Amino acid sequence: MSSLKKYEIDMERKNILKGTVKVVQFDDTLNSDILVVDLDGVKAIIVRDEVDHEIPWKSLVGFLGREVSFTIKSIDDTKEVIFCSRKEAQEILKKEIIKRLTDGEVFNAQIINILKYGAYIEINGVTGLLKNIDFADDYTTIGEVLKVSDTINVRLKKVSSNNRLIFETVEKFKNSTIMDFEMLERNQVVLGVIRNVKPWGVYVCIAPTLDALCPIPSTGEIEEGMKVSFRITQVRKEDKRVRGKIVRIL
Repeated sequence: MSSLKKYEIDMERKNILKGTVKVVQFDDTLNSDILVVDLDGVKAIIVRDEVDHEIPWKSLVGFLGREVSFTIKSIDDTKEVIFCSRKEAQEILKKEIIKRLTDGEVFNAQIINILKYGAYIEINGVTGLLKNIDFADDYTTIGEVLKVSDTINVRLKKVSSNNRLIFETVEKFKNSTIMDFEMLERNQVVLGVIRNVKPWGVYVCIAPTLDALCPIPSTGEIEEGMKVSFRITQVRKEDKRVRGKIVRIL
């Protein structure tokens, strides 16, 4: 009897298994980048198309050494190889995770990829997005404080229209800073980070819990997460509102 025979039941029942990624390579026969997983001494392969349900990874090297969850798609007795899907496991796990998150459960999530506007995080193999705006109450970005493989306590903020999980930290990061509303004056140029881009303007965070509104710049593409030089043109002390314009993208 084949040593792989015992995995047929796991395949039929779509049981979720775990293994450590030992090799990342391009396979000429499969014409695909693959993850080679050690499944208790059995070679398990996950092709690029089966690696992730949401994130289009440019490189799979970051998976090296990571424990991943997966289901079995097929078994090749001749080559003694199991073909697996991390993507399918994510889809199965996501239903359970969403239920627990919706009930208010807090999870310790791992940072798996850092972006300009935030980071992808992972909970038990399920990925979601943590934006800078939901990480800190000022212009501090996730990449300035955390690195890939670090962990952080999060809870569900919402499920987007395309079924993507959006998270927020249990306690927002607070950076020691001299910046507050009382020190802001007209014609000052201050550091800021783009929080949100709307059809009518751009919101730029220039101090903790303070987002200033400005027109969309006529030149240069802008996106959430960019750091900018921001010139203050109006300070309304009665309602603590600030307006200005973006001088330069940093």
